[in-house]
Amino acid sequence: MKTFSKKLFSALIACLIVFSSCSEDNGESNPTAPQLPPQQSMSANMGGFPSNGEGSMANSGEARTHFNFAAGNVLFWQTLLNVQLAIPVAAFQEAFNHSFEYLNSDGIWKSEYDVSVANKSITATLYADRSGNQIEWEMYLSLPGEFDNFLWFSGESNLDNSGGTWVLYRSPSEPRAALQIDWQKENDAVIRSTYTLIDTQADKSGSFIEYGLSSEAAFTHYYEVSVKSESSEDYEALIYYNQETRIGSVTSVSYFGDNGKRCWNSSFENTDCQN
Repeated sequence: MKTFSKKLFSALIACLIVFSSCSEDNGESNPTAPQLPPQQSMSANMGGFPSNGEGSMANSGEARTHFNFAAGNVLFWQTLLNVQLAIPVAAFQEAFNHSFEYLNSDGIWKSEYDVSVANKSITATLYADRSGNQIEWEMYLSLPGEFDNFLWFSGESNLDNSGGTWVLYRSPSEPRAALQIDWQKENDAVIRSTYTLIDTQADKSGSFIEYGLSSEAAFTHYYEVSVKSESSEDYEALIYYNQETRIGSVTSVSYFGDNGKRCWNSSFENTDCQN
């Protein structure tokens, strides 16, 4: 009887060892590191729209009123993104050069590295946590003598990286949510991003621009603009642009007074629309 008991005890121990080994093999104690969202999901590049420089608003006049109105809208967002995204974009892009480690005690992944921005070495700590079918992200940045572990952006992305959201905070001195980016990807390319100003202290809080690849044959990109303002009238606009030929069109009922298209040619001059 004692021999049977010993054999049963030994068998139970063996099963526990096998079960424990199988659990580790299934990745429960050291799961696969998450895949970063595409770099384009957090980007200030808006399709090369010439809202600044040659052929832009600097060349004003009645001959270019259609383009100038469109360019003014894109320029507002391009300037905002260049300022707001400079540090976060640099920190996020650098993450692709580093790996994650799994923190068993917290059940999350961590990647820590240094990134140079404007000749300053900033320490970036990126955390990732799986929640259902999504990955939740938090990026903390530190610069000795200026800020420490500041949550500069957070977000979530689908496991298959088909889409997600980023929320960016204004600055260490003004740590409030300022900008939200909603992005969607198809065929390994980010085709649509919506940038929404969510800074409650900004005059144009609630305004947004949606940017993506155009389904219109004559154009490469589109920009859907909605402006809400406490100091001026609200309005909306739909802009189409061809990055190669530089032609474009803009429609804005609230600005022009009707739903007709206003077009410009490759020299950014007003022209009749072809359709």
